[in-house]
Amino acid sequence: MINPEPKTICIAGASGLAGAYIVKAALNRGFRVHGTLRDASHNEKAGVLRSFASASDRLRLFSADAADSGSFDEPLTGADAVFITCFPAVNHGIDGTPAAQLDPDRGWNEIIHPAEQGCLNIMKAALRQNVKTVLLCSSTASAEPAAPSAIKHELRDISVAEQQIGQKKYSQAQKTVMEAAAEKFASKNGIRLCTLLPSMMVGEPLLPSHLTGHVLGFLANLHQGKTGWHKTVPAGSMSLTSPEDLAAMFLAAWSNQEASGRYFAVSGSWSWHEIYQEISEYVPLEALPTPLGREPESPTQFDFTRRDSLGTTFKDMHEMLAAFYHKYEQVRLLPQL
Repeated sequence: MINPEPKTICIAGASGLAGAYIVKAALNRGFRVHGTLRDASHNEKAGVLRSFASASDRLRLFSADAADSGSFDEPLTGADAVFITCFPAVNHGIDGTPAAQLDPDRGWNEIIHPAEQGCLNIMKAALRQNVKTVLLCSSTASAEPAAPSAIKHELRDISVAEQQIGQKKYSQAQKTVMEAAAEKFASKNGIRLCTLLPSMMVGEPLLPSHLTGHVLGFLANLHQGKTGWHKTVPAGSMSLTSPEDLAAMFLAAWSNQEASGRYFAVSGSWSWHEIYQEISEYVPLEALPTPLGREPESPTQFDFTRRDSLGTTFKDMHEMLAAFYHKYEQVRLLPQL
């Protein structure tokens, strides 16, 4: 009996935290992977990806830029699906100005529109190559309606981009606008679109560049005794996502031909009080914010019916933070992971 040719996934943003985990998981599952980076000759990034198990046989890396739709034609040739993971949250303008200090025109032109247009450019390339399955990595930031729900549901709770822009929440509006454009394009062109909504991603860094990212860089700085985002522990909560779990969810959603639409991709939500209690096991006391001094607010509640329908499992906060800090403690004195 002749074994069927393994399916091929194009992963846009293969060196990002989500993308790298998907590359690794897809290779482990026996799939072929076409991964895109802005510069596939970047040895620090490409070298790590090529070191993954089975990469020598089943991984091809391509240089592609979401601003140029044509640059995705080659990596999408022969692909069965494209996973779009190349639009992380952007918290500053082109010149480094913090997002909160940008006016709406700059927020739109420098943060929101590039992601919207870039996502459409990739989807247009997919359509040219007859790739009719798209999985998009977005964010729970697109599930924050003007009137919050007691229990969030991804099909009901949708952010209002105009409100987010008015509040100068441009990185959140980036996700809301990008999703809406992708959904419209998919509906018009007969594309099966699954949009996954992770939150703050915490897990083992796979590439050195992951330690300079927004969240893992914050955790690394705390370990070094540097103060972090907060002077005082916030009263609210934060939802967390393991990038390993997110990768499994991407593959599960792709494999399930009935899957489409939005899916929460979070393990759960914990109060910042609980999160900092867990972090305190790994970092110097002086790096921690001042205690809250009162009872924290109740964590955000989610309806996970759709998430759980895909059959994947999820790590808890302890497992996610342990995965990060145990790896970081192993490599913090080394030039590379």
